[in-house]
Amino acid sequence: MSSITLASGRNSRLSLRPLQGAVSTIAAKFPFFWGVILMLAANSLWALAYVAPLALPEASAVEIALGRFIVYGLLSAALLDLALVARLPFSMLALGVLFALAGNVAYYLLLVIGIQLSGAAMAVLIIGMLPVTIALVGQLQTDPRALRRLAFPLALFGGGLILFNAAKTDFFGDPSQVSWVGLLCVIGSLIMWTWYALANGRFLRQTKVVSAAQWSSIVGLGSFVVAAIILPFSWWLGLARDPTSLTEAELSRIAIWSILLGGGSTWLGTVLFNKASKLLAISVVGQLIVFEAVFGMFYLFVISGGLPSPVELLGIAIAIFAVWLSIRRLQSGKAR
Repeated sequence: MSSITLASGRNSRLSLRPLQGAVSTIAAKFPFFWGVILMLAANSLWALAYVAPLALPEASAVEIALGRFIVYGLLSAALLDLALVARLPFSMLALGVLFALAGNVAYYLLLVIGIQLSGAAMAVLIIGMLPVTIALVGQLQTDPRALRRLAFPLALFGGGLILFNAAKTDFFGDPSQVSWVGLLCVIGSLIMWTWYALANGRFLRQTKVVSAAQWSSIVGLGSFVVAAIILPFSWWLGLARDPTSLTEAELSRIAIWSILLGGGSTWLGTVLFNKASKLLAISVVGQLIVFEAVFGMFYLFVISGGLPSPVELLGIAIAIFAVWLSIRRLQSGKAR
């Protein structure tokens, strides 16, 4: 990501250079420890995305998603060299907007709808498969046997989901208690972000026009453009409420969560992830991503004010272990 100047000048009384130096020293001496701390912090921020629909029950999925990416887009624009954007070919800018739509706005919109219809816990577990689906699809292009290595972990994951559902609802006696539309939305968001991650990675490997940090900000700016275009249509279609009809308290809650999601979960989470990726082996980074689901579950149970039943807890543990095992098997197979 683009750097932010923290000290305004040579004569600034408040200089953060000593703190930055201390952090750099710690990172140099204990790269693994510091990398793990940064990855855990990134995961804790990413997991806030699952909490917002529960913290804003009166808000629509469109309001939550657009609020997040308007804030993220404004931050990206502030950190981006707009003169560079003006020099880029139209086809590259169009691709940035497409990635912004698929990887940000549409992905999170589907996820929020899925959370609202089928429950946040199910969404956390399913989206927790992202590092697995990304690695699997990427490897299948060169190694058709990759899927075989996941037969047992995927069966284990399915068993964990079924066990969790059976503990929460009368899943087997009354299947109507499960929102299949909600599940399809979550699975759709999983497929969409898997495609985006692979397509975006392929683009970055091939291009020499922009750096990864610049491209991240360009996609962020594209997210703002997409959100700004959708917003008036969503008001017209009744998918989002007119801000003038909301109370001051409602506007404040939406604004606070938009900042938490756009500035914290998306922007700061990405910065922390990028820094951790420089300190840790990719195999360790992949395995630590499973903590997004762990943090997500922790937040959900804190908000609900109750503890999971032993059967629910067992289903969650099995599903998360299956994700971790899948990542391990894919990485060990790639190493061979």
